[in-house]
Amino acid sequence: MSLPPSPSPRRQASPSGQRRRRLQRFLTLTAIAVLVIGGGTVAVAAIRLSQNVTTVDLHPARTDEPPVVADFDGEFDVLLVGSDGRAGQGAQYGEGGDVEGSRNDVTLLLHVNESHDAATVISFPRDLLVDMPACTDPDSGKTWDAGHRVQFNESLARGGLGCVASTVTALTGIDLAYAAEISFTGVIDASDAVGGVPICFAGPVHDRHSGLEIPEAGTYDLSGEQALALLRSRYGIGDGSDLARISTQQVFLSSLVRTLRDRSTLTDPVKLYGIADAATRNMTLSTPLADLGTLASMAKVFSDLPLENLAFVSYPHLPAGDRVVPDELAAAALMERVTSGETVDISADHTGRGSELATPPVASPSEGPTTPGTEAQPGTETQPEGLPANVDGQSAAQDTCVRPYSG
Repeated sequence: MSLPPSPSPRRQASPSGQRRRRLQRFLTLTAIAVLVIGGGTVAVAAIRLSQNVTTVDLHPARTDEPPVVADFDGEFDVLLVGSDGRAGQGAQYGEGGDVEGSRNDVTLLLHVNESHDAATVISFPRDLLVDMPACTDPDSGKTWDAGHRVQFNESLARGGLGCVASTVTALTGIDLAYAAEISFTGVIDASDAVGGVPICFAGPVHDRHSGLEIPEAGTYDLSGEQALALLRSRYGIGDGSDLARISTQQVFLSSLVRTLRDRSTLTDPVKLYGIADAATRNMTLSTPLADLGTLASMAKVFSDLPLENLAFVSYPHLPAGDRVVPDELAAAALMERVTSGETVDISADHTGRGSELATPPVASPSEGPTTPGTEAQPGTETQPEGLPANVDGQSAAQDTCVRPYSG
């Protein structure tokens, strides 16, 4: 099933100088050659990177430069931030419409292990109360003092990507050099460029806040504003919380990865060009990440990862009124598992508050029949050894469905 297409706003690329135009012509010829030979995604991306990319220094005061991923075979980490900044975009995106400033609506930390055969994507709740380091806004120059129990999604507004990176480093112990920020417009353009992302819904969803409208259970190809509406939906899914939204986003990201892995996408020059165009026009990259060799190596590593070894997980947290706080012991156990390079396996009933497996697991015959009233409740099964019980998520290989709001 497909939803009606929605128009997506476009931004004009900046004018290029004579030197840049020569570089672009060279990259275009290179891209054509590589596409003919083997369908190279890097060459396609390079065309737009030469004229579209916006960069920012995460740590302006530091002089050390991180190693280029193309030069080594070790582990690496990338911070991915989805901004809710929408000044001048009107009310078309719901939940606030035309709003000045921006917050980190979605924050993901990708860790790829040293052997490049396993990766973990950690989602941080927007409502997580954290001890935030001092940050300086790169635009206004305003300095924010370090704060106790500051809501996590304020970090982008306090000091841009650098402040989000410093906050994530404080939580995880991982020093970050590679980071990217994508806007609302970028989500729309990227989902359009892919040709839609198939999403399973366990029932109808009607969320007037985000604009997500799903008439009945089934699988729908989401693109444009409906794809964005899904990623932003809160009141229409699960228990109506931000935590449910995280598991819904993991459903989308898992399906997106599988879609990108589809051979028709990876070998389609038009789609590849569109995806690269959408990404670079709507993203801000940390300076080291904008290096073509680094991007090329990262993309190659990521494309070769086994889907079952790519895990999407939530950062461990504990309730604190209508917010949450870090579960420090569980977080330390998770990060030990992640940084050790192991695959993070999650029990089938830990998909989260806003999702469920498309096909429920069948009990082993040796387990015998289940006595009515003794069924395991969501989140109560024992997690794999070494993984905290309050870590939810899924692998990219798992087919999951969005769970409608249950009240």
